[in-house]
Amino acid sequence: MDTPVRRLIKPTTPRTVHLLNLKGVLPAPVQAEATTESDFIQLAALCPATWNLISQPETLQLAGRTYTPDFRVETLDGRKSFWEVKLEANIPKYRPLFDLAAKYLADRGEPFFVVSEQALRRRRQDKTVRLMLRYAKGAFDSADAEKVTQHLRARPKGASLESLTTYLGVTRELIFHLVATRVLALSRSATAAPCSHLIHSDYLEAKDVFYLARWFGVSPWRTNA
Repeated sequence: MDTPVRRLIKPTTPRTVHLLNLKGVLPAPVQAEATTESDFIQLAALCPATWNLISQPETLQLAGRTYTPDFRVETLDGRKSFWEVKLEANIPKYRPLFDLAAKYLADRGEPFFVVSEQALRRRRQDKTVRLMLRYAKGAFDSADAEKVTQHLRARPKGASLESLTTYLGVTRELIFHLVATRVLALSRSATAAPCSHLIHSDYLEAKDVFYLARWFGVSPWRTNA
């Protein structure tokens, strides 16, 4: 297991550090220094392309300075990407640094992304993810869970949340549990609306970093050069 470059929890730090232990969803707990970082961790964890997520993974030796990205995400296709979580208003002043980081990582074949609180909270998806992850450890009737699983195994194109709860007579909380435990996947975006579309995880066509990027609604960082 990777070890963070530096300890986040220090007696002198004015920030509140959160340790998110999403057991059964991510292989190990992940540290976050801010609410926006917590939102990022939870959203990335629920994305069906994500395998592992590590906070402050390494320090990059850039031209004239060093820089430690907030997160490294490892996707199911075996690739790694690096992510910075930054308030939208602060992104412009960090552009020169992010340009250097993006070029450095591109030379290694690893994309770099910057995601803001606006992307994290679009369509209230941060609240949806917290709601679904709440049911990850829940206890549900195994027969009902199997009924949903087999129903979607027989339908590669998936079904809506409303159709599953109505046709199969199961609760939406069970569906949330199956999403949080990666049995099912939200195929388009993180939403708990009745029209939200779900598929069995076996039918995911893409399990790579670009699926993850679409999940957040962002593109790899583009340099000015």
